[in-house]
Amino acid sequence: FCRPAFYQIYKKKTSEGFQSLPYVISLFSALLWIYYALLKRNEMHLIIINIFCCFIQSFYIVTYFYYGRKKEKVEAVKLMLLFNVFGSGLIFFSTYFLHNPKTRLCILGYICLGFSASTYAAPLAIVRKVIKTKSVEFMPFTLSV
Repeated sequence: FCRPAFYQIYKKKTSEGFQSLPYVISLFSALLWIYYALLKRNEMHLIIINIFCCFIQSFYIVTYFYYGRKKEKVEAVKLMLLFNVFGSGLIFFSTYFLHNPKTRLCILGYICLGFSASTYAAPLAIVRKVIKTKSVEFMPFTLSV
């Protein structure tokens, strides 16, 4: 159920070396898909899947926040505000005022697609840390395969 990174965080009681960015982006992506499904109507499967994803990602972020140092907590809060508050608000208001529902759905669909792709690209930020520290300690095995 838990990702290996969060098992390590729980076991070591510290989030040292791990970043919150992949989990914040994944939560943001799930929120966007819920908004898309609500606008599209009759997309209950999308809503259910992404509510589950929101629950899981929120659990990961709370765990990260609980075991993080002050600097890591501040960074996680900044990312949450940037993506999940400011980003969601910006996308909501910019698409809300489009009068043509088909255009609104099309634009929102492309935005959702872009952030879904970034959900899988976000863990690559770990590669930067590996290069910087010259240590693969924090690199998940599945990312290196």
